Amino acid sequence: MQRQTIVIISDDSAFSSALTSRWSMEHNVPSFTLLSSEFAGEINAGAFDIAVIGRVAPEALDAVLETAQHSGKPAIFVSRLNGHTPRHADVSVPETEEWPEIVFVVTQEILRRQQVVAELKAAREAHSELENEALLGRYMLEVRHNLNNALTSILGNSDLILLDDAQLPAGVRDQVETIRNMGMRMNEILHRFSSLQIEMRLVEQQNWTQAAKAGTVSKGQ
Repeated sequence: MQRQTIVIISDDSAFSSALTSRWSMEHNVPSFTLLSSEFAGEINAGAFDIAVIGRVAPEALDAVLETAQHSGKPAIFVSRLNGHTPRHADVSVPETEEWPEIVFVVTQEILRRQQVVAELKAAREAHSELENEALLGRYMLEVRHNLNNALTSILGNSDLILLDDAQLPAGVRDQVETIRNMGMRMNEILHRFSSLQIEMRLVEQQNWTQAAKAGTVSKGQ
């Protein structure tokens, strides 16, 4: 699983320290990017999964939250007890004594859901690709059936001609033998498709299982 990234935007180093310290007690620690409100405008949406914002200069708060919102990524705002909740905050957590624990739990849940959604999307894309491959595979199987009928006629007739070997000029016999040999080679190639349908069904079943598992996890979260 790809390591997820949390961007912390704060003008108070103690805020960032409190949050990262809580995460340091876990086995799977995400990557952190620390920014002050001064540099929040340079935030790159592709470089993080969730933003945690708190203790930002009041005059910069709305701009910071709006920037986070425009990134399309979820943002958690830790609000002072005597402050207000800006309209751009996705999730607001009051800065009580337990705020690092609350932010940790909420962040964990959001990151988990993001991972499930990403896995479900990947499963759906894989299923779509498999459907295209299955369509191609069915077409190939149909072509194989038609070619087999044609090859049966070619090989059968070439065998009949070669049975009358004494009446054939040497050049004609060589040409007929070449036709028969090429037909045999084509027949061998077509036989390689004999397991294609079974393989397609196995892959399709595995893909459906993966998609169903991701969908079940998504609903259960």
